Amino acid sequence: MTRTLILTVCSLFILQSCEQTTSIKAKTETVSIVEANGELASSETVIISPPFVNRQWQYKITFIAPEGSNAKKGQPLIKFDNSQITQKLSVKQSELNTSKKALENIYLTTKAEQEKQKLALAEAIMKQDKSERKWKNSKGLESRLEVKNLAVQYQLAKNEAKRLERISSKSEQTTLAKIAIEKSKVERLQIELVELQEGLQKMTVTSPKDGIVMYLSDFNGNKISSGDTVWRGRQLIELPSIDKMIVKGQILEADAGEINIGQNVEIVLDAIPERIFKGKISQLGKIFRRKSNEQANIIFDTDITLNDPDLSLMRPGMATRIKVMINEE
Repeated sequence: MTRTLILTVCSLFILQSCEQTTSIKAKTETVSIVEANGELASSETVIISPPFVNRQWQYKITFIAPEGSNAKKGQPLIKFDNSQITQKLSVKQSELNTSKKALENIYLTTKAEQEKQKLALAEAIMKQDKSERKWKNSKGLESRLEVKNLAVQYQLAKNEAKRLERISSKSEQTTLAKIAIEKSKVERLQIELVELQEGLQKMTVTSPKDGIVMYLSDFNGNKISSGDTVWRGRQLIELPSIDKMIVKGQILEADAGEINIGQNVEIVLDAIPERIFKGKISQLGKIFRRKSNEQANIIFDTDITLNDPDLSLMRPGMATRIKVMINEE
């Protein structure tokens, strides 16, 4: 009986020890880490390109804000040569002045011609009325030949009045057409002049917001400088907001299956390796891509939100090393 009791107590002690060992092992299980590279970026960025100016495709840079400088909203970022627009503006203004003068002359000439035609028509109508009265009053009082002559004079006066009426009406229609054409020309020139004036203002591009000036490279890796001629549509300047800093991580394809939104991340800046910043995975890329033309590694992008960014040290484009905590609870 005593031996059986002793064996039972020993068994319970061994089982309890095993449970404690298992519990300790679960609690001290190490957290898996995925290491990757990335760079600081801004979640709020504006791209600056040459302005859209009608019938202009090339733009020569005469001024550009220094790269890395802090731009304030409304501050000039880049200026383009406006001599071509200024020349067009001068020519167009001269054409508009000439067209306005021509329209004014049409009004003056028309007014004089209309007054002349009205006077001639009034005289013809008056002569017609006089001939008609003489013809009607002469019936039965004069010889048949005299009556016939008065009738002919009345008909001639009537025909002349109708002719002058037709001339006046046709002249008025012609004048209205001339005025409409010249008015249309004036309006067109005014619109073109306004477009050129707006285009002249657009040749100085101001900053739409506060941010850091960062030059963008072309396909050959060349950045812009003062004196360069660029095509319309080319992206010239990137203007990120420094108060919207995030990390753009580049995760290798082999580690992609372990990355999820909300995982904790440790970030170290290559320029400041002694400091560790904290963050979380906030967005995952939707496609895989090659890292670069020189590197065949397949990666996908991820956005990391910083918990406590140091804006006095951080700048877009700074290289980072990141550690994603995989099994952390």
